[in-house]
Amino acid sequence: MSKLVTLFLAVFLSFSLQAQRWSMSAGAGASMYKGDLSDWHLIPHLSQLKTLNTAVNFQLRYQPDQAIAYRGKLTFSGLDGDGANYLLPSSSFSTNKFSSPLIEFSGLVDYNFKDYQANRNLRNWTPFIYGGLGFLFVSPEGDIDTPKTYFTWAIPFGVGIKAQLNNRVGLQWEFGMSKSLSNILDGQAAWGDQPKIFTLNKTDQYLQSSVSITYSLISVYCPRD
Repeated sequence: MSKLVTLFLAVFLSFSLQAQRWSMSAGAGASMYKGDLSDWHLIPHLSQLKTLNTAVNFQLRYQPDQAIAYRGKLTFSGLDGDGANYLLPSSSFSTNKFSSPLIEFSGLVDYNFKDYQANRNLRNWTPFIYGGLGFLFVSPEGDIDTPKTYFTWAIPFGVGIKAQLNNRVGLQWEFGMSKSLSNILDGQAAWGDQPKIFTLNKTDQYLQSSVSITYSLISVYCPRD
């Protein structure tokens, strides 16, 4: 009987230590379209900043060690573009407008530059970089001949800072870009090209930034590995 109890306690403790590595979060921020109808060299113009959209996200994270974390992220936002704000007129210049809802589901990998974990004895923080693969839903409308709903792939990547405020609650800021693998987030292809659900040439993209509150699902002290 004592062996059975010992085995049960060992399994339970192992599960608790692993479960403590799981966390969930919710955040809010902004997104901004960058493509054929709105482009810039280094920073957007004030008129282009007016196309910012509110964004919210929900995340689930698993962190197997202090350096690496895996997370699933679901983002709800919108995209707006107006060719009249395009500061780089050329033979492809267009004054078309569009707007679209945006939903992105992505799988991401974080790399923490400092040791980082939920620990009741430490208030730790770290800068990090992230990258992964995303799946986008858009339905652009506006100056478009045949509006359609699209599902397409994207490559999200960026940088951020995360801080553990206590053994349960953390705070995270991130800034990045989702580069779609299509040229029709705005409902139209680049000048001289054909609309493509999947392409690596003249693709559209959007910038995103958010602040999130993170909550550890089980708050059990986990010694450093």
